[in-house]
Amino acid sequence: MLSSTLIDYSCGLIINTGKKKLGLAISIVANLSFLICFKYADFTFENFNLVLSKLGWSETFFKNLPGIALPLGISFYTFQTMSYTIDVYRGEVKANKNFIEFVTYVTMFPQLVAGPIVRYVDIAKAINKS
Repeated sequence: MLSSTLIDYSCGLIINTGKKKLGLAISIVANLSFLICFKYADFTFENFNLVLSKLGWSETFFKNLPGIALPLGISFYTFQTMSYTIDVYRGEVKANKNFIEFVTYVTMFPQLVAGPIVRYVDIAKAINKS
């Protein structure tokens, strides 16, 4: 969660400086990389080992790798932080220069548990008033 928060906060600032495509690209690539790594790495390694064992290879490279723990709510907060970057990219909101306010948006746990994903543009005014 911290990595996604730092990346998307920084990407919002990058977009605000005029490098819109760069900021959006970094956000999307980094966040989707986290999702792919955490959600599909174990699945990929297990299936790769299964295929190699069916082909007669008894020792496989991925056999002794530890399992990757899936962080709770990774999809939810990843897409939530990406919605901020997308809103800034579209020009619907300015990038928030106050890191604490941005962290407040990302870590609104009652909303994280209940869902749905709240776009930053919908909640920015409420966060900035507090």
